[in-house]
Amino acid sequence: MTFGEVVHYVTQPTGWPEPVRGIASLLSPFHCPDSPNNDSEHLPSALSSTFLQSLVPHQALASDSYTAKDFQVLIQSTAAGLSALAELPHYGGERSTVPHWSQLFHSLSNTLSPDVMILEDASFIMPRAQNVASQPLNLIDGRATLLAAHAIFSAPRTHSDTSRTSSRNEKDEDESMHSADSDSSDGSVESLDLPLQAHMLSGRGRRLSAVVPVLLVADSHNIVPLMCSTLYQRRVWGIRQPVVGLCCSSTGTIATAIFGWLDPDQSEEGHMPAAHLALAADIGLDSRMGVFDFTDTCSAINLAQFILGLRTHFEDIKGSMSIEAVDSLTPLHWRSDLPDFETQSGGPLDERVAFWTHQVHVETSSSEASSSSSPDTPPLLSDTALVSYETMSSPLLATIVEDEQVHGANIRVPQDTRAINVKGRGPQTSSSKRSSKRTSPGPRSLSEFRTSTSSRAPSPYPNSQFAALSDTGLDDSMTLSNWLFERNAFTVGRIPVRSEELAKKTGINTMVELYDHMTAFTWSDGIKTILSNVKVDRFVSGIRTDLCTMNGGPNCQSTPNDVPSLEDVEFISSKFSVLLHAVTNARQCDDIAKLQGANEADRRHEWDALLLNFFQPAPSQWDVLLERQLNLARNPAADDTSFASRAIKVTEEYQDFCIEQRRCVPLTRETAGSWEQAAAAENQAMQFSYDIMHRLLMGNFAEVIADHSSKDPVTGKCDAILVVPCSGVATMTLQRISSVEEKDTFLKSFMLVQGPKPDKPDTSTGETPHQIETPDGHPRKTTSSRSLQLHNPFLHHPDRHQVTQTQEAIPSRDAPCDEPSQQNLLLPVLLAEYKKKDESAISTSMNQMKTYLVSAVTFLSKLGIVDKPVFGLIVNGTLGAVTMAWMRNKQIYVMERNIRYYDIRDPFQALQFVSILPRLARHGLDLCRLLEKQLAIIDVKELQSRPWSKLAQRQEDKRLAAAQQTRSEEAVAQDRGSDGAEPERI
Repeated sequence: MTFGEVVHYVTQPTGWPEPVRGIASLLSPFHCPDSPNNDSEHLPSALSSTFLQSLVPHQALASDSYTAKDFQVLIQSTAAGLSALAELPHYGGERSTVPHWSQLFHSLSNTLSPDVMILEDASFIMPRAQNVASQPLNLIDGRATLLAAHAIFSAPRTHSDTSRTSSRNEKDEDESMHSADSDSSDGSVESLDLPLQAHMLSGRGRRLSAVVPVLLVADSHNIVPLMCSTLYQRRVWGIRQPVVGLCCSSTGTIATAIFGWLDPDQSEEGHMPAAHLALAADIGLDSRMGVFDFTDTCSAINLAQFILGLRTHFEDIKGSMSIEAVDSLTPLHWRSDLPDFETQSGGPLDERVAFWTHQVHVETSSSEASSSSSPDTPPLLSDTALVSYETMSSPLLATIVEDEQVHGANIRVPQDTRAINVKGRGPQTSSSKRSSKRTSPGPRSLSEFRTSTSSRAPSPYPNSQFAALSDTGLDDSMTLSNWLFERNAFTVGRIPVRSEELAKKTGINTMVELYDHMTAFTWSDGIKTILSNVKVDRFVSGIRTDLCTMNGGPNCQSTPNDVPSLEDVEFISSKFSVLLHAVTNARQCDDIAKLQGANEADRRHEWDALLLNFFQPAPSQWDVLLERQLNLARNPAADDTSFASRAIKVTEEYQDFCIEQRRCVPLTRETAGSWEQAAAAENQAMQFSYDIMHRLLMGNFAEVIADHSSKDPVTGKCDAILVVPCSGVATMTLQRISSVEEKDTFLKSFMLVQGPKPDKPDTSTGETPHQIETPDGHPRKTTSSRSLQLHNPFLHHPDRHQVTQTQEAIPSRDAPCDEPSQQNLLLPVLLAEYKKKDESAISTSMNQMKTYLVSAVTFLSKLGIVDKPVFGLIVNGTLGAVTMAWMRNKQIYVMERNIRYYDIRDPFQALQFVSILPRLARHGLDLCRLLEKQLAIIDVKELQSRPWSKLAQRQEDKRLAAAQQTRSEEAVAQDRGSDGAEPERI
């Protein structure tokens, strides 16, 4: 399927087609000396050089414009980071390069205009196909990696004033802006009176803004439809300027410039005007032809200067936007999600409308039958319905073609569970329904229930949906509290206890001390001097000045030993510009979120950039894996026939612990938040005891455990995981396993970190979903006050009286995918879960993090590593809370209350956060050394006999069910044989 695009391949810098020759003149390179080795020592001389004469010299730089020299450090850091990334092993899947170059794009785009709006991972409406009849009804949305755009916002004034929108940076107008899809808008804010054809971003409901992209960045699957949609949208607005796009692979380092324009005259009725796209025909690296490599410093400089040169282009488009122009132009029906009744043939208008409605109803009904939940937006782009690139299939176009991406498993929830989840309540298990009807319950063995449950083979919950369920404690339903309880895990606060017995048994005091040491930071004159003298980009120098000129400097701890080591400060200072750019971009994303709304990707790339740049276990080595599947921990309670007999004792001991922690919190104004959380935890622990006693009285303990085990999530996709590889450990372990098949089976169920999983075909269309993620379709649920106290780490800040600023005041390289087993065994150090700024999503991210931490700690324990913590990062917009978990005496503790969090809009808090990462790296190396000592005593046969993961447990259940089925069939056959025998005659 094509969109009628006409592709023009350009072979010479002077050969760009006339409609885009002016904008293509910006590709004239910034002078760089030849440097075969791409030595960074040549960078200063290169950046001090002057521009070569442009092909069209009228594009002069304004006196107040930025040049590539003002982004020197970030450009160099991006090139070095991507070059180092290419040398690292893949560990099951190619590493994403987007967090590296996305930060560069974001920072450069910030200079285009004071009004620029930058959107990441934005969903856009696909254009109509050239042959409308061939376009599937579910081919509606595409994904743009990054858009630099201008927007017109509605405001509480007359319609005629709407077009004269002022800068979005004015505070009084910011407060009146609303998300384009908001349903909670004030009635005084009028919707923009524009046809849907004037919008290209996905969304429903009232339209309070109109966004017109200026710079488009997307992968090879999306760049063509993205540029076509933008061209058609501009025709609706009467904007004649060409479209500028950059095709960048999500796992590669090559960026290819593409310029687009439409035929000047409207095509014949019923057909779309032809979209023309121009790009280089040669795959050779040549900045003059718009082919750039991020890993080549000179090439990256030229790319930066090209983007910076789009400032005039941005202002021209901004000046051309007019609502009156939209009203005066002939309608252009270009959107794939809207029918064009005027151009459909056959029958009167009312018959055509009825026929189209019937088509939509049939398509929707068939898709709903196989869908686990109703999507917030129309279905996403599918691989088999991608743009046909016959016209772009030249062998010279290899620079913008990337490998097919693989995604997480698509596990569907049972139909009855879905119906209950929509209401935001935990599902009522079949066991609880049956138990309510029994008058004289008789206990049954755990193995009996496990076998009967396995024979039904219910589908497990996807981890993200499971984490979104309401947590009603230890009742019979599927809850996170039950998941933790059945794995001998409980949540605790960052509160040391006075009881020596409890401190020794749980290790709480030692772990609180370790956490405080890991997160401690003391501002000093020495740090101030180093950061003041380090070279940073001019674009972010003002933020550095604000940080280093604070009166007296903040002091979060009074112990001089808490000052970061000189080695850590020097390391941070070497990448200080990266930190400052992350702060700038985080602030800009926050401003946009107030106007347009935000998604996860708008924030995650800044957090990713900090993790990627500041976590380095050893020189020239950092191991941050993004969006990886993790094996989750098995349910040991389902294997333990004695679990019910000691359940009451376990909950009572936890209750005593919570009481002790609450008693150890002084009730003062400064500690009121911590005391309230400790009191809520105490009440929850008491409820746990009541829930377990009720379950024992009902006599259905084993049945409930078996039901939970059959529905437990098997894997979860972690947004980021910081690991330390132990070279040779996996190889040494595998040498003790003889069979190749046994090795593969063992590794799949034993390793914590898994490679990306391919999507399963959509049963409604037979196609594989194209997108990595779909919008979160989880139902909103009412959160109790207890849940707010226990599951929101951002509710109370333990160091609030010491924080200096309030929140509101802070304004491809192609390589084969290798499996982890073939390289290293990966030890987890920190796991991250990102969510956009949304209070309703905090408990979900906290729940997901608990499953990750418990699984990581369980994995380490099987390697003989206990009493050592694994850390977690829970992100809510620009806020990131650091949590931790550990195992002591076969009990797992997750520290989730009274923990520290950081706002990366504040440069000091961002500095505090990144200072943790070098310490975490050293902690990871300690884990690696400890594992090397454990190798001699690790019993591989024991690990094989009962692996720790839920995947292994599911496989065991299937084998158990199959064996039972075989025995049943044999028994039936034997009975039939006996019945068929002739009776003995007397």
